[in-house]
Amino acid sequence: MYYIIGKDNCPWCLKAKQELEKDNTPYVYKNLDKLSEIKKEFWVDFIKNELSKTTVPVVINVVGGFEELQNERNKRSA
Repeated sequence: MYYIIGKDNCPWCLKAKQELEKDNTPYVYKNLDKLSEIKKEFWVDFIKNELSKTTVPVVINVVGGFEELQNERNKRSA
């Protein structure tokens, strides 16, 4: 599953969602413009400081727990 962090009136955010919707890939969309100022500030700081990104969308592939991580890595090395 993917997690997309975006905002209103962002053409690249829309394109990211459309790309995943092409083959019904599940995703969660976090719209920064729909959050309170405090929550929005938290997410913007997280994006900048933890992910080293300065623009949206930020697309994160959510793998799951350890077993899912291990399976994902095994697929890549096969």
